[in-house]
Amino acid sequence: MVTFSVPRTSVHFRVRPQAVAFVGSRNGAVHRDTAAALVEGFHRLGFGFLTGCASGIDRCFRSAFAANPAVAERAIVACAFPDRENRFAVGEVFATAVVPSGLTPAAALHRRTVWIVRKASLLVLLPDDPRTGRWGRGSRLAFNVARHNLKPVFLVTEQPPKRSVGEVVCRSNLFGVVDGYWVVPKGGIDEEE
Repeated sequence: MVTFSVPRTSVHFRVRPQAVAFVGSRNGAVHRDTAAALVEGFHRLGFGFLTGCASGIDRCFRSAFAANPAVAERAIVACAFPDRENRFAVGEVFATAVVPSGLTPAAALHRRTVWIVRKASLLVLLPDDPRTGRWGRGSRLAFNVARHNLKPVFLVTEQPPKRSVGEVVCRSNLFGVVDGYWVVPKGGIDEEE
């Protein structure tokens, strides 16, 4: 188990270091040094890695996985369509279709996102579309699936999410690299009195 402590709060939570999923806006981007630093932070903690086959944030993290051989062998690119498997399998990075064939593109992308979040121990979500400043459907879906499956989420965004019953929302920083908010289900945290 890996314990995360939110500075300046009494919130601590533990997760199994199976996989961290990096997802977000198809129109978004994160600097390669930022993506590499986030990936390295989780790699040091023993996590595996997941991302999708979309453009934007997914592409940034696929590149970060491929750039680090030790990470690449522990990374999976979850594809919505079988024809994307070969395109996104780079070096040691494994890419595979995770949904059945024959679905409409919208249904395949939806199911791929659900698959990624359910397989992850926690989610790093960069949801803001730089063109609109809003979250896209895929980012909203990933966040809602994480909430329903009681997964901790680190949101890289300026605006805090509306808190739901049974969760804690804390402004924080991830590895000294990006600012945002931890959204953690109360059942998954240890709060000191």
